[in-house]
Amino acid sequence: MDPKCSTGALDLNQPAIEGDRVIEDVSLFHDLQIEVTGSIQRTLSNPDVTKSSEHSKHVSGSNTGASADTNPETAETLSTDDSGGDEDEGEVQSTPCSQTEVETPFKGKIYDSWEDAKMQYNRYAKKIGFSIKCSTSKVLKIDDQRDKQLFVCNKSGKNEDINKLEAPPVRQRNRSITKKTECKARLRIKRRGTKWYVTYFIEEHNHSLVKKFSLKKYLRSHKGITKEEKDFVQLLHKVNLSAGRVMRIMGEVYGGLANVPYDSKDVSNFMAKIDEEHTHKDMSLLLAHFARIKKEDPDFYFNIHTDHADKVDRIFWVDGPAIAAYKNYSDCLIFDSTYMTNMYNMPFAPFVGINRYCQTIQLGCGFLKNDNIESFVWLFQEFLEAMGGLQPDNFITDQDAAMRSAVLVSFPNCCHRNCRWYIMQNAQAVLGNFLSKHEELRTELNEIIDYSMSVEELETRWAQMITKHNVVDNTHLYDLYHIRATFVPAYFKERFFPFLQTTARSEGFNAVLKSYIDPHNNLHHFFLQYMKLQEKIDVAEDAVEFKDEDKTLRAWGDFPVEEQALQVYTRPIYLRFRAELRKVTSYNVHHVGHETYDVSPIKNYVYGYGSRSYKVEANLEAENYNCECYKFSRDGLLCCHIFRVMMQLGNIDRIPEKYILKRWRIPEEIIVEEKLELPKVPVDRKMSNKERQQLRYGTMCNDFTKVAKIASTSDKGKALADKYMQALEKELLDMKASESAKRKKRKNATTAQDDAQDGEGANDGGLDSFSQFDHVQDPVYVPKQGRPAEKRKQSGLHLKSSKVVKCSVCGSIQHTAATCKDKITPVPEPKEFDFFREMV
Repeated sequence: MDPKCSTGALDLNQPAIEGDRVIEDVSLFHDLQIEVTGSIQRTLSNPDVTKSSEHSKHVSGSNTGASADTNPETAETLSTDDSGGDEDEGEVQSTPCSQTEVETPFKGKIYDSWEDAKMQYNRYAKKIGFSIKCSTSKVLKIDDQRDKQLFVCNKSGKNEDINKLEAPPVRQRNRSITKKTECKARLRIKRRGTKWYVTYFIEEHNHSLVKKFSLKKYLRSHKGITKEEKDFVQLLHKVNLSAGRVMRIMGEVYGGLANVPYDSKDVSNFMAKIDEEHTHKDMSLLLAHFARIKKEDPDFYFNIHTDHADKVDRIFWVDGPAIAAYKNYSDCLIFDSTYMTNMYNMPFAPFVGINRYCQTIQLGCGFLKNDNIESFVWLFQEFLEAMGGLQPDNFITDQDAAMRSAVLVSFPNCCHRNCRWYIMQNAQAVLGNFLSKHEELRTELNEIIDYSMSVEELETRWAQMITKHNVVDNTHLYDLYHIRATFVPAYFKERFFPFLQTTARSEGFNAVLKSYIDPHNNLHHFFLQYMKLQEKIDVAEDAVEFKDEDKTLRAWGDFPVEEQALQVYTRPIYLRFRAELRKVTSYNVHHVGHETYDVSPIKNYVYGYGSRSYKVEANLEAENYNCECYKFSRDGLLCCHIFRVMMQLGNIDRIPEKYILKRWRIPEEIIVEEKLELPKVPVDRKMSNKERQQLRYGTMCNDFTKVAKIASTSDKGKALADKYMQALEKELLDMKASESAKRKKRKNATTAQDDAQDGEGANDGGLDSFSQFDHVQDPVYVPKQGRPAEKRKQSGLHLKSSKVVKCSVCGSIQHTAATCKDKITPVPEPKEFDFFREMV
């Protein structure tokens, strides 16, 4: 048996060989021979120690950085490529032939350094199945260098008797405690010159050792994440992957979760440590980032408001492209402040618009600590300041009394509308049980709210409904009727709210944002993730713009008007136009008077228009068309009812120019201008240092991947690749150090600017102009207790139990049978519920 390939178990049939090997190892220390040989004989005569040595020798990645004074730079993961295997407790465990490096320490053994001694003893500990820790050490006063070090088993010492300890005044976390057995296993080393010598070694343990390989990673000194993997985990953390997902990825890398030398909690702790590095300097980092953006985008606008203690309680920002876009899309704005996205419990409040491709675009963002009138007024005024005082024409928000008051103050000339979905959800909370027993009433109520074409029609049909179903005294229906002017479509039929009645656009953005951030992020991290999401939005817009320029769609029918629509409308708007054109087959048309036509559904129901008929006025000579559905006023597109009348009159060749909104057109002038400038772009534009670095990095990653695929096919190939990679890394580091020294000597402004671009955050540039924010401090952080809250602020409907508890005597949801007065007295009048009165 070749000692170089020994599994580490002592072969009792060949004691001479083992003994010769040990004695040869210490031949340089004649004064220690007798002591070492005696130690070997004690080992051979101790069956417990022999048995503990006959376990698996598979050693996976270990990190010696677990103890308090561990140097994380010494962490190392051992390769398991060259491995044989035996079976222990049903688990296959491999034994590398290179395990001669993981040999049993002995008195007189020499190590190159303190780190080398600790690393090799920790490797030995993992092979045997225990964990080590640093105990006492001695530092010489002469050179202030460590001279002695004692490493002990982590089960050394003894546990305190918990029952005798006094109860702490503050409740403490219930932590697990290592079971200590006063184990005497230890290794003492001493420095002599530049080397370290083993002066004392006890091998025997008084406790059971961990033999199963998959359990050894839980031993403290063998837990840890290598530097390379930390960089990779940090990269995954930047894209908001959870610790569980990171572990699944690492499980694929290691060929199984059992092989990963750490667990999900270690990853979670490391991620928390990354976030903790920004604690108490969140706003300084955010301001530095604002300064860098301001240099690249002079139109970038932001402002910060602080409370009496200089703690940030309001933030607003908007970039230059959004300010430019708002000039074209100020006709409709959506605002929602119900999404929690940061560690300070400050709701995220985005201003959302709709571009010519019917896509959601960001037109400004804010954070508010308090959702009161003063905070909303401040935010809206900052928005106006950034947009040059241009108010939105139409504004849709959720149902909030403070927000409504702030809109009246800040945007007095705009049409403000509440989100229909929020109001109907609140109504469902108090009317749901009642309407579930009156299906006909529920259907009629929805029909009246959605498809009443005028205020007069709404009021008439409502009066008929409550009389018909005998619900005149229903206070909840009265409250809903009382706020009808804030959300019913009939009140906004001539206002431009394209393809929406709710804040769903903003909520959809929040849903996408959820995949980028979580409520534990600080504001600086949120802003970085927000910029990535903004980039995604820009790329999506470019993709649709390219399709408009490069591709075309097939026409649905043979109408000439379709060809015109294909030429003028953007792709998404054309698809909506085509959907309207298809619906002409769902209607009949009858001439009922001078230039007036009745358009009625062939079947009982048409999606989006209900089951009612519509009146259309058509003047062919003046090319004037009006429909009582007011789709053109609301969405900027002609409706299917007008197209049906045009078809009836044989005048469906084209859409009059006045009915084609500029905001829905393909921007032909921009496309032509870009085509003319295309040849100049590659010549005139110079890539920045950061862009060149990203291009080089991507190319080199691809090249190194090809090399890795070839080298990883064998151990020899890997060793060869490692050899040249180490040499290459050393040469590159030397080159970088040399260039860095040269850059420090240069003083010209051009080079200084390039240096600032070479590394992200190398220069905060522009912070001098932000001196008014020097006093700004991070917002107040209030840690949450108990179960993590949902990311969205919940309405009363969601906060209460989904199960409705009813009184078993009278069926009311206002009380239970225990307090029902119907047991002894007649049922009293229902108690008035002012659920909606706050909004009036």
